[in-house]
Amino acid sequence: MSAFNPTPDVNCKYGAPMGRASKSGYWHEGEFFELAVMEHAAPFRLVRCPLNSGGYDRGGAYWGTPSNLYYYEGPVSDISGYVRGNTRELAKAAVKAMHPHARFYR
Repeated sequence: MSAFNPTPDVNCKYGAPMGRASKSGYWHEGEFFELAVMEHAAPFRLVRCPLNSGGYDRGGAYWGTPSNLYYYEGPVSDISGYVRGNTRELAKAAVKAMHPHARFYR
């Protein structure tokens, strides 16, 4: 099993992408289904993503500065994305603003 990596290498021929995509649902037969986190769902994973002095993550996506980027992943992998927060608690609050029932490991 490979190690968890919230910032995999980008595959771009011309320059770095601006950030990375977030997910909150899925497409099925041309219709988008938004996923909601239920009250007693499993905890979210929340990890800090280091940025270099130029504002790039380890995989090469550009975020700018400051280096206060976090990756979150919900109880299902169709809920995931990136938020900014000067502290872990502020990053949790940003996720909870989108998913009010979110709970976190640690």
